[in-house]
Amino acid sequence: MENRLANLIQHATVAPQSVIDLLKNTLIGTEGSLYQLLDTEFKIHLLDHPHFFYIERNNKALGTITICERNVSLGKTEKQVLYIRYFAFDSAFQGSGNKARDRNSIFDQHWKKIFNTGSLSESEVEIKSTLFWAYIDPQNFRSFNMNERFGFETIGKFRTIAFSRFHPKFSKDVSVVLTNEKEEVLEMIRNFYRQYSFFSDAHLFDQNNFFVLKANGKIVAGIQANPAKFRIVSLPGIGGKIALRIFPKLPFLKKIVNPEENKFLATEGLFWLNGYENQVENLLNGVLYLTKHHSMMIWEDTSVQRIRKLPLKWGTLQKIKKDNEINIVVKEVNLAAMELDILRNTPKYLSGFDMT
Repeated sequence: MENRLANLIQHATVAPQSVIDLLKNTLIGTEGSLYQLLDTEFKIHLLDHPHFFYIERNNKALGTITICERNVSLGKTEKQVLYIRYFAFDSAFQGSGNKARDRNSIFDQHWKKIFNTGSLSESEVEIKSTLFWAYIDPQNFRSFNMNERFGFETIGKFRTIAFSRFHPKFSKDVSVVLTNEKEEVLEMIRNFYRQYSFFSDAHLFDQNNFFVLKANGKIVAGIQANPAKFRIVSLPGIGGKIALRIFPKLPFLKKIVNPEENKFLATEGLFWLNGYENQVENLLNGVLYLTKHHSMMIWEDTSVQRIRKLPLKWGTLQKIKKDNEINIVVKEVNLAAMELDILRNTPKYLSGFDMT
């Protein structure tokens, strides 16, 4: 069994082309609502400390679980944890028959060992103190089954908030953060999220896409905003089918919902100083103008909702999009009781890079 396993599951820290091809063609979501990410080949090379575990046949990847090592906040300390970035399988891997069941059985045994020890290498035998975490749509039964099968626990939920404008407005107070301002801004972000778990600066300031709002020369708010795009394959119900046919024909709506190539900004690290809540709309509007986009997505833990309650108009996209909740799930490995308590009872920082 060990020899078969070693031959079956491969491990790389640089994305193999077969894995990239698999992920580029993977549809995300549920049967009623499916979409395809269009910038995977670019973003996969920006992952922080990735580990690509994959099964390959005839130079074609049949499945992958990709994990990123990351230092994140857990209470007042930092901990190295393991984020499950991709979980994707070709239909051939999940087909019928004894071979498919055999492949799944071997894969399950391999991953149960990893999830129980926290060791990403077969040569490591020591049980670490860490955790795996992932985001799972409870309506995606295949992913939810993985959650149940390997003993993951739901520790929170989040929603997506959309900010959109048909005609974004220029603001002289909004600009790209300067190099000599980054240290100050990072401290402001850390202070804003000091009560959160999972905070990491791994993707802050990526591609020089962090923007700030200034008042009288003083930085009072900011946000990381990465361009992203996806193709909408299907939407649920008759209304969804009609929308996919109609939206491309409506010039105004097409600016914020384009099924063939939906462009938006994936954000994280949004912060503002106390007393400047009413200026956040100015920041978001200005960022859309500077980047020539019409919409952005912000993700927030449902247990806090301070972003959702900001005094601003979110726009048309927020009104028409589906407002579903996504589960934050973890598999802890040898965590102390205090760490588990913090993990379960603190809001979670959410990265737009991870969502796209």
